[in-house]
Amino acid sequence: MSLRNLALGAVLAAFLLPVSAQIDNFPQRPIRLVVPWSPGAHTDAVARLMADRLTTRLKQPVLVDNKPGATGIIGATLVARSQPDGYTLLFALPETNVLNPLIYKNIAYAAKDFDAVAFMGVVPFALVANPSSKASTVSDFVRLAKERPGAVSVATWGIGSTAHVATALIEQSANVHLLHVPFPGSAPALTQLLSGQVDLMFMGTQTAADLAKAGKVKVLGVTSAKRMDAYPEFPTLAEQGLPIDVAVWYGFMVPANTPAAIKDYLAKEILAVLQDPAVLKELRDRTMVITPQSAAQFSRFLSDEEARWTSLIKAKNIRIDN
Repeated sequence: MSLRNLALGAVLAAFLLPVSAQIDNFPQRPIRLVVPWSPGAHTDAVARLMADRLTTRLKQPVLVDNKPGATGIIGATLVARSQPDGYTLLFALPETNVLNPLIYKNIAYAAKDFDAVAFMGVVPFALVANPSSKASTVSDFVRLAKERPGAVSVATWGIGSTAHVATALIEQSANVHLLHVPFPGSAPALTQLLSGQVDLMFMGTQTAADLAKAGKVKVLGVTSAKRMDAYPEFPTLAEQGLPIDVAVWYGFMVPANTPAAIKDYLAKEILAVLQDPAVLKELRDRTMVITPQSAAQFSRFLSDEEARWTSLIKAKNIRIDN
């Protein structure tokens, strides 16, 4: 066995070691997993899969509590104000813990109000066009955007959403001006795309593949760093000249000041679930690129994400004076 494999094995073994005796009696009652998105969506499905497996491991129900609204602010605020005892977890996304604190002028929580527990992975986007669009490739789309500044429209599920900042990133990278059309959710945005009222939209790759197969959309490219194993036929935006690497990521967080022993225990159990072959298969079937991270790694990732988006948000003046 190589030294690298030995080192990786040691890291995994460390995650599975028993933690402090302080949590011998934890958990003693059901745990609430707050999902700041609507029931039935991709995020909800992933959260429910994890909740089901954690219920088995923790021997207490892990109950999904959907609190949608305001691009995750309602759910995140609830968790930030909860007791830091390990019984309330946030299913975190880019909006909840990076974008919202940067974009909203008045928000009831800050990034410091949460502690990282464990990171799961990322779900890349597909950039799609209505079949009637003149754009079939990224170069087509960029050419049209340069010919008609502000006329090529991109639908998103809200101001300040991951799709919005991805759109701004394309504008910056391609030096074009697009018409951002925000909707209160992905469903109405998709309706307008399919009807031809808007030109482009970011969406999950699985949904995009299904719609493309039915002839309802054209996939221009995916936002992953390299072609996805599940959909190798879809080129990346990067290989077409747009260095865009952006995705929805998922992780678990708790209110700040939750005891370290409880956070370590929860991280151990979450990371153990992410080693289950059945769970890995289901997540990959949902187009997730699984990259488990410890609390310390997740915290560094969040800092990098904040630094990454801060300059773009300022440059594009993405601000909500609520």
